[in-house]
Amino acid sequence: MKMKNSLPLLTYFGHHKAASTWAVSIIQQVCKDIGLKHIRVASEKVFDFDLKNFIEREKPDFLSYTNAEFKHIKELENFKGFHIIRDPRDILVSAYFSHLYSHPTEQWTKLVEHRDKLGNLSKDEGLLLEMEFRKNQFEAMYNWDYSLPNIYEIKMEDLVINPYKKFVDIFEFLGIVDESQLGLKERFSYLLGTAVNRFNQKSKVSVPFGLAAEKLPAERVLGIVYTYEFSKLAGGRSLGQEDVKSHYRKGVSGDWKNHLKEDHIKLFKEKYNGLLIKLGYESNAEW
Repeated sequence: MKMKNSLPLLTYFGHHKAASTWAVSIIQQVCKDIGLKHIRVASEKVFDFDLKNFIEREKPDFLSYTNAEFKHIKELENFKGFHIIRDPRDILVSAYFSHLYSHPTEQWTKLVEHRDKLGNLSKDEGLLLEMEFRKNQFEAMYNWDYSLPNIYEIKMEDLVINPYKKFVDIFEFLGIVDESQLGLKERFSYLLGTAVNRFNQKSKVSVPFGLAAEKLPAERVLGIVYTYEFSKLAGGRSLGQEDVKSHYRKGVSGDWKNHLKEDHIKLFKEKYNGLLIKLGYESNAEW
């Protein structure tokens, strides 16, 4: 099912090491259920530095842009989305371990050289190097417009604390959740519509009946979020149980306090304290 032209493009905007893999997994299942064409782009190179033209050409119903830069988004029209941010200090620590051990390098050749450098440094030295490596990302987060009414802004920390309610809120904001109580007839209709959507996706031939499911019951969103709980993605570990070589390393906020030392904090304040204040993670430099 393709979304009608009168309806907005649905979007998710994320940043590196800010729950993007988790969010995209949930989005993909949501789109599969209601028959939306989902496309994920990781960088501006994928859309040849022209996101508007890329969307007009590929015609996605739902776009996930996981290393988002506002300079490409401000040209878009008729879209509605959500945007996840994270404490940049936790991004720094998460990126350090990910880049040292677990992040794929197949489509990111620059990471190969960076990983080699990290491997020859102590953790303290590596964190300083990673801080510089995150420069473009932190600039992109600083330059974002956080005031747009058509973008639901949310912190990863809030999403992790209450993922069930927050994801329902997000998809309700996007207009693809039905929160009404479903009776037997409505449940059957939804299941039939989902089956039609999946048939359409596989066969590439739309069933010419008004059966396709266009909204998800809220309880289905809860089920999808349950499927992608941290413990399942992390091989049975709970939030806070660390595996430094896993993509899902620890999953908790404030972990930077366990890794950043005085020198790291001093340099971070010099470079990025304005970002922390803009995002609401600190109110001044006295942290």
